[in-house]
Amino acid sequence: MSEQAKGPQVSTLAKDQVGGLFATQEPQWLKERRLSAWESYLQAPMPTVKNEDWRSTTVNKLDLGKLYPVKALTKQEAKIQSAKLEASLEKIGEAAAVYMEDYATSTFHIAASKEIAEKKITVLPLAQALAAETTAKDLEKLAALIDAKRGVVQDKFTLMNTALSASGLYVHIPKNTTVTAPVVMALNLPAGAADKAVESSENLAVFPKVIVHVEANSTLKFVSLTTASEASSETAALVNAVVEFHVEAGARVEVAEVTNLTPGTFFVNRVRAYLGRDAQIDFTTAGLGGGQVKSDLETVLEDRGAQAAVKGIVLGAGKEHYAYNTIADHKAPDTTSNIVFRVALKDSSTSIYQGNVVVDKVAQRTDAYQSNKNLLLSRAAKADSIPKLEILADDVKCSHGATVSPVDRDQLFYLMSRGLTRSQSEELIVTGFFQQVLDLIPISGVKDLLAELAASRIEDKM
Repeated sequence: MSEQAKGPQVSTLAKDQVGGLFATQEPQWLKERRLSAWESYLQAPMPTVKNEDWRSTTVNKLDLGKLYPVKALTKQEAKIQSAKLEASLEKIGEAAAVYMEDYATSTFHIAASKEIAEKKITVLPLAQALAAETTAKDLEKLAALIDAKRGVVQDKFTLMNTALSASGLYVHIPKNTTVTAPVVMALNLPAGAADKAVESSENLAVFPKVIVHVEANSTLKFVSLTTASEASSETAALVNAVVEFHVEAGARVEVAEVTNLTPGTFFVNRVRAYLGRDAQIDFTTAGLGGGQVKSDLETVLEDRGAQAAVKGIVLGAGKEHYAYNTIADHKAPDTTSNIVFRVALKDSSTSIYQGNVVVDKVAQRTDAYQSNKNLLLSRAAKADSIPKLEILADDVKCSHGATVSPVDRDQLFYLMSRGLTRSQSEELIVTGFFQQVLDLIPISGVKDLLAELAASRIEDKM
């Protein structure tokens, strides 16, 4: 059955076109996996508001018939062309490695410090990692990670990513290895696509897949930047990303992802982290722009002593919509999760936060907490908060809290009475509102970057 036969959500891609999107050196098993996912994708229904995880996201505005998956970038650029991303990298500071996909110039950029080679760390575009540039042993490990189901929901968008992904990154940290500076991945969408096969950014679809494998007793800092050039609010583009972190026993990973897209971009983000015994992940996400942002952040605490900290800040404006879903899945005893989300909304922007703590029967002595606070800066803004607990164990410490409130008029009056403009006053209030999260970010350069981006966005939109 064709997509057109299913209604307005159509795809112009035929089955025989899917294989042509990818490099010929791709392993046969992966090509077969793509084609199988494509067949499943064609049969899978489009999510609707009746689906719990999509209850507020307006999917029917996304016309797949106008979107074309981009091909793998083959032209390498020695320098980063995006001034916006260059400024962000300067704020982050020294990086162990930088990988960038720039669809404004249809080029990619990759650079690595001596530390990467000396410590035998792998930082490669995923397509290259699957080709002849890795050893047979490393390729076997990567293949096992890619092919593992491990409870991932196979819905329309994950199947779409599996079938069509032509971009992404593979990071592998050997055991007992410390990476001192961050590994940075950046993706830049254009105001007008440079690829002749794509007429404009109105039909641009990008499917990044990122796999990060950190072996036992190692450490990694990882930063993801997803940005877009300025474009009109009518621009329609899709970014459908799947990101996996495999963190082995005793390893620690610090992650920060920043989404700063244009009002016409539909961003679907699926992040899943698997934590081994005594493994730790500290994950920060920031939503600072995008027409619709749908992000699922799941941590799977698979063994005793695993710890997960998830933090988020969202600053919405215009008609933007943000939907964040956090899942802390405790599968072993003596595990800890802590989730803190702060959302500030201006104009007629909206958000929904869904937080779910799942505790298996064997996961005794689980310690889990989630907090979501929402600040409304206009009467038209709307925020929903739906925290949930699913607890099967009887020896646990689990709690949650959520608030939705307008900006404090007394605070606003006080600041304005001291000579500040309304915009300056709201900037101070929002900055203070976010400060609790910013203070907890372990990557200092990211802390500075987010503070600067939030302040700039407040000045532009308020």
